[in-house]
Amino acid sequence: MSRKQSGSGKSLYALPRASPRVRPLPGHSGGDAAASEWIDVMVMPAEDRMPARPVASAPRSRAELYRDGQAANAQFRNSLMDWLKAHHLLGAVRAVSEPGGSLPMLTLRCAPRVLDQLRRAPEFEAGTAMSLELHS
Repeated sequence: MSRKQSGSGKSLYALPRASPRVRPLPGHSGGDAAASEWIDVMVMPAEDRMPARPVASAPRSRAELYRDGQAANAQFRNSLMDWLKAHHLLGAVRAVSEPGGSLPMLTLRCAPRVLDQLRRAPEFEAGTAMSLELHS
């Protein structure tokens, strides 16, 4: 999902340009003229919006728990994409990470206005990672 970069002035996490796990969205222009305007945003469902997990009478295997988590992550990605479409923000999103883990969390490469909208939405928790300056 991300790769580490070294050197001064570079972010610790960067979305790769051509990766099978991160793909450009419709409406994305190919130019990098506005590359400084793109930010990396992490989005999760709000805690009060997460479905309650039923208490299982029998213990479940790790594989079952992981599969359930992956399904929840895919469902969260679909709901986020629907929300972005409904709010006409797809043109301001450059890339969205694919659901890959068992936690419902995605990374967006987007314009700052998308982060503002996500923070106002009650169904999401969104924020940015602090950029780290690596000094040698």
